[in-house]
Amino acid sequence: MSLFRYIFIISLSGALFAGRPPLRKIKWIVQKTSTLSIDGRTNINRFSCAVNEYTESDTITCLKGAYTNDPQGIPLKGVLRINIDDFNCHNRIMTAEFKKNLKSRQYPQLKICFINLEKMPFSGSNAETIKGNVDIELAGITRRFEISYNSCRTDVSEGQLIGTRTFCFSDFQLQPPQKMGGLIRVNDQLTVQFTLYLKQTD
Repeated sequence: MSLFRYIFIISLSGALFAGRPPLRKIKWIVQKTSTLSIDGRTNINRFSCAVNEYTESDTITCLKGAYTNDPQGIPLKGVLRINIDDFNCHNRIMTAEFKKNLKSRQYPQLKICFINLEKMPFSGSNAETIKGNVDIELAGITRRFEISYNSCRTDVSEGQLIGTRTFCFSDFQLQPPQKMGGLIRVNDQLTVQFTLYLKQTD
């Protein structure tokens, strides 16, 4: 290969990749202060079942600078694992029925697997809304949902991500729980909200 041709190839390669941001792996540790709640209605009133502390040691990772203009968004890697037995519905009978209907003995965990985000969170000091996709596994059934997040930076290396989504018991082939011989019936539709406190690490 001639010297001229070699220089031309190097110059062309530089031109093709010029202006692209360098790739950087970003890792966030899910803090114990993170919470998850499932809110619904019965034929009488509202109810809320919550997990008020995240007990697992999980992380969420992505590549900053990658896929900036990709219509598929920025890929994420990470899974939240919530123990069904950690849910508290603030009513002993309701809590027991809720866990029973989620088949907690056979499937002890609710899993949220992160797929992507439309853009990087915590990119500025102001709060913003970001959408992304997750796979939710419940009672042995996995469904993909689009989640709307409220994202804000709380410190130099920390941020808060609040995800909200409405789904139904029937999405996971489950029957809504009942109490008192069916006198109190839970509606099929539920609203899930998880509040993640994330700390960036090297």
